Amino acid sequence: ACMLLSNKYTDRFRAKYQLLHVVRTHKGANDACYNCVYQKEDSKGFRGVHLSKDLMQIAADALKQNITTLGPLILPISEQLKFFVNLCRRKILKQKLKVR
Repeated sequence: ACMLLSNKYTDRFRAKYQLLHVVRTHKGANDACYNCVYQKEDSKGFRGVHLSKDLMQIAADALKQNITTLGPLILPISEQLKFFVNLCRRKILKQKLKVR
């Protein structure tokens, strides 16, 4: 599958979808996040990219934060109420829920 993003006014009428919400998570203030990907030279002087072992965990946290921010914007009220009731059951009543 392929998708073309455009900001041209003439492409507006051919578009199948319209982008409504954009979420950006900034994690650069955290030192572990800031240093998880950076460019450095090796012992032979070749420039390369260094990837930290924490990269996957940091990316997962950023994705979780993005989904948490987008949830109220895109989910219908009925799904938000289901989430709230489920959250109350788990946190306040400490009930374990079965997954269907």
